[in-house]
Amino acid sequence: MSEFSESYHLRSSDREDVVKLLRASGNTGYVFPEANGWITFVIEGSDFDLNQPLLEHNPATLVHYIYAEDHGFEVGVLWKNEVVFEFECDWNDDIEISKYTGNLDVIKELVLLQGNSIAGIEELFKAESMFSDITPAYELAERIGLVHYAWLSADYAETNDTEADILPVK
Repeated sequence: MSEFSESYHLRSSDREDVVKLLRASGNTGYVFPEANGWITFVIEGSDFDLNQPLLEHNPATLVHYIYAEDHGFEVGVLWKNEVVFEFECDWNDDIEISKYTGNLDVIKELVLLQGNSIAGIEELFKAESMFSDITPAYELAERIGLVHYAWLSADYAETNDTEADILPVK
């Protein structure tokens, strides 16, 4: 079985910020506890596209993370309702970078906020890196401080919502 992960990560230390964001945007989902200054959450019924109502109500820095093991990797960084960095790489047929917009300094800043090195960060966004010894999607997530990202989507969270640390928002 291949991994299909999609998650959002709000730069905050308070889960209530995400609960308010989900409710204001008319979404339901699951909210994880704070880790490294990020609150991870997933949205029910998501179709792997950026949720526009969520974007309209976004109060801070938000990361949209998608990793489909056999298909591609996408990451978007948003400041309030503005996309400040976007990257999409597809490898269904050939490895193709279909979107790379914004300033890589945005990613570097997020990495440095965690006290991590920015050395080699550019390599994570090159087509030839997609099948290297590391998984660029995972490496990026770890360098910017995300904890909850692998094998994560609303469907995965729903099957595990009895865990004490996952907060369902209906």
